[in-house]
Amino acid sequence: MASFWFDLPSPPILPVAGTSHYYAMIDGAQVERFSQRINASGTAISGRVALFGEPIAPDRFDATPHIFEIRDPADYAVIIRQLSRAETGHGALSLLVSPLELPEMATRLTRRMDVKLQDDVDCVNRFFDARITPHLHACLSDEQRPPFFSVAEQWLVVGHDYEWLSLPSHCADEDLFSGPLTLNAKQEAYLIDHCYPYALMEHFERTDPELLDNVEPKRHYKFFQKAIEAAERYNIEGASDITLFCTMSLTRGAGFHKEAPWAEKLEAVQAGTATLQQILKSIHD
Repeated sequence: MASFWFDLPSPPILPVAGTSHYYAMIDGAQVERFSQRINASGTAISGRVALFGEPIAPDRFDATPHIFEIRDPADYAVIIRQLSRAETGHGALSLLVSPLELPEMATRLTRRMDVKLQDDVDCVNRFFDARITPHLHACLSDEQRPPFFSVAEQWLVVGHDYEWLSLPSHCADEDLFSGPLTLNAKQEAYLIDHCYPYALMEHFERTDPELLDNVEPKRHYKFFQKAIEAAERYNIEGASDITLFCTMSLTRGAGFHKEAPWAEKLEAVQAGTATLQQILKSIHD
């Protein structure tokens, strides 16, 4: 993962009129030994606030999202360089450019931490995970999106193809958002479906990283997204079976399910007369 950060180009920060502040929102849980990797007292950083509230207990510091104020947009390179020296997750960093001062920025971001799902289920809104942010942006309604993202004039994350992605946003003088964010069943399903490939990527990075070498890194997300879609066409459900199907896609090729003997065998899975484990065993036997 570190090589991805080494290869990341400079962020395309646009020129701004008037006074603007430059922020790096970092999910500490995605950075190995976060408190040791990010030099908060360095010349590139002028301030920091933990989004779960200050003061933060030492044992929670590394598992918490933080907002850092950066002195100059050129100093984003310093932050990226520090992240590249650690095992750093894909969604660890978001960049925000805003007229808001740090205390108000932190207050507004913290206000967005709560989300209410169906059946009045309350949970943490992980918008600070930059893997999730684009999909949250996409699934919100036209009425929800502008208020939620009304904290910055520019909001950048690293997309699934390891390129910078700019999310449309506009900062309002008064906060237009009133929490908690409420998601309906369709929005929740959208987020789950579009974030699932990242869960599989993490699984293979942790358990079988050599298998990922069979696919160009920029294509990892799309590869798993298509593998999940193929598995679902055969009524393959459940995390273990989908992971097995993805393993087979990595070892046998993305189109293995269209070829003999798999195509015929998978028809039985689709019909419900066999399981994926059973047809795998029958072919190996």
